[in-house]
Amino acid sequence: MSVTARLLGPAESEPISAKPAAARLAAGAAILVAALPVAMALANRSAPVLLLLACVTCIASLIAEGGWGRIGSALAKVSLSPLAWASAGFVALALISWSWSVDRTETWRTLEEGVLPLGAGALLLCFLPRLAPRWTVLAVAIGVIAAALVPIAELRSGMPIRKALHLRVAAFEYNRPVLTLLALFWPLCEVALTRRKTSAPGPMDDDPPRRESLAQRQITSGTRLARLVLWAALILTTLAIWTSQSGTAMFAQALSIVAAFAASRFPRLSLAVTGIAVTLVFLSVYAFGDLAWRFLPPATYDLLAWAHAADRVEIWRSFGAAALFHPILGTGLGTSVTLGDTVVATEVAGEFRRMLSVGHPHNGYLQIGVELGAIGCTLALVIVGMMLWSWRNLSGPALWSRIGLFTTVASTMLVGHGAWQAWWLSVVFVGAALIRVVSQVDPHPG
Repeated sequence: MSVTARLLGPAESEPISAKPAAARLAAGAAILVAALPVAMALANRSAPVLLLLACVTCIASLIAEGGWGRIGSALAKVSLSPLAWASAGFVALALISWSWSVDRTETWRTLEEGVLPLGAGALLLCFLPRLAPRWTVLAVAIGVIAAALVPIAELRSGMPIRKALHLRVAAFEYNRPVLTLLALFWPLCEVALTRRKTSAPGPMDDDPPRRESLAQRQITSGTRLARLVLWAALILTTLAIWTSQSGTAMFAQALSIVAAFAASRFPRLSLAVTGIAVTLVFLSVYAFGDLAWRFLPPATYDLLAWAHAADRVEIWRSFGAAALFHPILGTGLGTSVTLGDTVVATEVAGEFRRMLSVGHPHNGYLQIGVELGAIGCTLALVIVGMMLWSWRNLSGPALWSRIGLFTTVASTMLVGHGAWQAWWLSVVFVGAALIRVVSQVDPHPG
């Protein structure tokens, strides 16, 4: 039985409720999700607030429909997933890392920041597919168009909006908004490229409407305007990314498009290659900077000078050296921010101390290794492996959209800033929830 069938109930393309209050609340949740990219374009740390409001509205809709029992039954089904337990194990490690943290104040601050997006994001992931109205993805596309136009116009006109709001006038302030757009790119792309099936049902297809995905029902051959809106959202997202200063977003989109195309042609091979690539990164995480320093040709630094390639390699080497002094359990969640001011700075060689004060390893895998050690890396790798394995029976848009979003997150972690930032966790959960909204098959069979 598919996740869509389990969570949506009898009608996959409609809200779960015929009760007006529940239906209005479900519509409110969809509108809040659609508003998230717009809010991020105007206030680039606002995603957690919108995520929390959408989550609360989803819960209220389910309660209005059938009481707390619906919440409990959905969570009980989620608790049967091995992936959920592996994720809970990673969260538990992050929590108890406070006990050995080299900076308990910073670990506690990071935990406080991460509780909201983790809790609300997990609940949205469970509940939004159950109640999303048919027009949810179209509303998100409209929100993406509005959000993409803000950085495009602002960066070309001297940022009058930020000046009027007395905000800091700097082009990099739009890096978070364009990464938000990129997280929503793949759910929209799946709907835009999914064609509604019109062939006659086969002898074993005794209930054809239930076998159609929400992606197929969201946009039909007769809704040309809706398709135009979707394609406008995808095009403007791409334009916003490539006119911004976010090299991370450019890199992540380019790599995710290649990965999604490969998944559409070679589904099993693409899953294997993705798993192997992530495994190799984690296995080499402590030596990542040294490997880059030894094997990258000097021309690479000149070519990527705009991305501060030389500085990044020096940062990776410094944090990699620090991780070797705490290889099993790490230095504690969130301590990368203040590592240069802790006892760890006195443990490493003098040449590595300066870059320990930059605030982040600029590599999410290395950050896990530094803060949660080999145990954290192992748990993260187990989660990735279980996730990819759960997609082994997927093909077509249901697979390549997931691979696209996964590669977006994985490549952003490779060169991005802090892995635990609340806004980033929030937009990843929203993107994943929308993938489930438009999906037709179960990513966690059995």
